[in-house]
Amino acid sequence: MTTVTSAWQQAAFDLPTIDASATVQFNGFNASLGKLIGVTVKFIMDETLTDTIYNFNTHAVTVGNPRPVFATSTITATGPLGLSTVNQLTTTPQFAGVVPAAPSLGSFGSKSISNTVTGIQSGPVTVNGTPASLAAYIGGQNSVTINVDGEGSQSGSLPPNVMNGYSASANGMVYLQYIYQVPEPASMALFALGLLALTQLRRRKSS
Repeated sequence: MTTVTSAWQQAAFDLPTIDASATVQFNGFNASLGKLIGVTVKFIMDETLTDTIYNFNTHAVTVGNPRPVFATSTITATGPLGLSTVNQLTTTPQFAGVVPAAPSLGSFGSKSISNTVTGIQSGPVTVNGTPASLAAYIGGQNSVTINVDGEGSQSGSLPPNVMNGYSASANGMVYLQYIYQVPEPASMALFALGLLALTQLRRRKSS
């Protein structure tokens, strides 16, 4: 038997907020190609953390004195087959400066600082088995879910009527491929010869 690896299938996901999940779909393995013996999954993602300072005063204010304003968050992403990444982001540069005034009472001026980390990868991870144990991957559509969670905090010196809050987002690509076996050409030729010989033998017996 010859072992063959399929081309990677890929599907994108985009989470505008964390503490969320995304499910993507892949084509199931075509059993006519051979005997499925393994499935490999990986994902690559970008994460963005944003700290926004809100000024509810109708005049501009200075923040970050004596402690600059920033947010930090630990973002965990998990997927099937034990895929996992843990990444800590801090908004950079830490901010000390002027935040615009609220244009009117009941509204606010704002200033945002962001940090993006790209190319965070988990895997590839392979699960090996037999067509029976990997039956869920054969035919139809296969679902892969990526879960993203974050825990964070904010810090810095803020004057009265000013507050800050952080948010995060994540996007990326999930990849899946199949590992399967096909008969070697020589084996297929012998099998074909065997069928031919069996057919001829049956013809002789019937004549």
